[in-house]
Amino acid sequence: MGWRMIVDESANERSLQNFPMQSNGAEMLRLACCLATENGIKVCCPVHDALLVEAEEENIDEVVQNTIHWMNTASKDLLDGFVLRTEVETVIHPIHFQPAKGKDIWNRIQGFLFCDEKNRASAFTQSN
Repeated sequence: MGWRMIVDESANERSLQNFPMQSNGAEMLRLACCLATENGIKVCCPVHDALLVEAEEENIDEVVQNTIHWMNTASKDLLDGFVLRTEVETVIHPIHFQPAKGKDIWNRIQGFLFCDEKNRASAFTQSN
């Protein structure tokens, strides 16, 4: 899709080898976001190699299946018919999505958001 990488004498060999996978992955995610959004799915944001979508609880299963369809379509279109495996994690309010690696930062942000104005300034200073 025309992705380019500037390479000079300091280029990392592993980065050069990984570039085709990363650029194709980025293009698949971009296309999946476009297809899902154009077909009525509320895409909140891409998350690394996934889509975070929003729907009413009674519609979530249908929205998830439609999102998978558009993600499959994106990979199929860009990988000459090959469809990448898609995994799903559904989170229903009041539970929130929390990846294992993100627990500490989530707790810091929540502490910052829910502290009083005086403590907010010191919480912000401590987090920098």
